[in-house]
Parts: sequence; C-alpha cells; structure tokens
Amino acid sequence: MKVLVACEFSGVVREAFRRCGHNAWSCDLLPADDGSEYHIHGNAREVLDGQWDLLIAHPPCTRLANSGVRWLQERNLWNELDDACALFRMFLNAPVPRICVENPIPHKYAIQRIGAEYTQVIQP
Repeated sequence: MKVLVACEFSGVVREAFRRCGHNAWSCDLLPADDGSEYHIHGNAREVLDGQWDLLIAHPPCTRLANSGVRWLQERNLWNELDDACALFRMFLNAPVPRICVENPIPHKYAIQRIGAEYTQVIQP
C-alpha cells in the first residue's frame, strides 16, 4: 500500500509501515527527525491528491482535547479551535479509501464543529 502518515516528523509510524513492505511516507511542517528521504517537509493539505491507499493523521490536539477546553473562553481561542477542526475534517474527508485520524477525546465544541462521530475509541 501507499501510506501517508500526516503530521508526523519522528518517522516512527512511517518506518513501521516501511519495515512491513509498504511504500510509506511521512509529512509534517517540521523536517524529519531521522533525516529520511521518505519524509515530505511541507503541508499535508498539498499532498492529499488521491494517490494514497491509507492515511494515518495525527493532527494537533491542543484546541480539540477536553484537557484544554477551559482556555477557549478565557484566552479567546475560538479561531484556533475553528482552524484545528477544519484540519481534522479535511483529514476525515480526504480522497483516500482508508483513513485513521488519531486524537484524544474531544470536547463538545470540537465535536460540534467537526460534525462527525468517532467510529472507534481505543483506550491504550
């Protein structure tokens, strides 16, 4: 499979898929920690073009997670929440047949803005 691991710069997930024989690539705004040639240093939005068989995305959870909900009002972070939800939705709706978007349990404002229910919740 051709695999994209979005929002990953460590290379850990990418390399696990490569060891299993998949054509796996990571993509992040940061350069790869491991200096891999299989890392796209850039915006994942620009590479979601229908060429991938599997997308695993790890979008930032800072504004989505229950743990930070109290700061939305106190620090007026609603625009940042809207941006985070738009990124999450973009991954969910990407033109990829198999999609996994990893994140902690979101607060109610994120759920409302994302507009999708979780299909799986896994407690490690």
